[in-house]
Amino acid sequence: MLPLSLKNKAEKVIFLDLDGVVFDSYGLWDEVIEQVLSHANIPYTQSIKKQLWRLNMIEAQEYLASLFAQQNVVYQAKKVKEQLVKAYQKVLLMPQSTEFLADLSREGYVIYAVTSNYDDLAKIGLESKGVLKYFFKIYSCIEEGFADKTKDFFRNLLEKEGLKSEQIIYLEDSVRNLEEAARCGIKGIYLSNTDNPQDNQGQRCYTIRCLNDFKKL
Repeated sequence: MLPLSLKNKAEKVIFLDLDGVVFDSYGLWDEVIEQVLSHANIPYTQSIKKQLWRLNMIEAQEYLASLFAQQNVVYQAKKVKEQLVKAYQKVLLMPQSTEFLADLSREGYVIYAVTSNYDDLAKIGLESKGVLKYFFKIYSCIEEGFADKTKDFFRNLLEKEGLKSEQIIYLEDSVRNLEEAARCGIKGIYLSNTDNPQDNQGQRCYTIRCLNDFKKL
């Protein structure tokens, strides 16, 4: 992590979502979930996929457990986590993300990873790709005791870090998360991704199509 103290932080701060913004991980999750469901002989259908996209991590675990229960099979969250750890050791990065992070660092941005994923998976993925050095801190809503990136989660983050909302740009691939951040006065940018089943919702937000478009702002 960057050896910065709060007193030395610059005025320019950016919150970056990880999955779908820094990590090219949609396919990774599909593969892991398909493997998980196969243990209970459950096909990974489009219906299941769409349902999972609507849920936060905790709700998704409960939903998967309910599917297993219907098959009289015990859902083992620990084994699922082990599969995810292995997957994130090989996670791919989104196009241009390494250059994007390096540019932000050179321009004096203090970079926060703000994720709905598990804290350790975020660290494993960033470290495996050599980009952890660009991040000042990682904030996981799960680790902070929030089920999702709610207004209260963002308020908690601002208070902990002594940040003002007007300092921050937030880049995210979830309109719902951007709207929650906006309730705290945080300005958001939506990164469109056609692999995201909810991508058309981005029409409600300022939208960029790739990380390089950030430079045009």
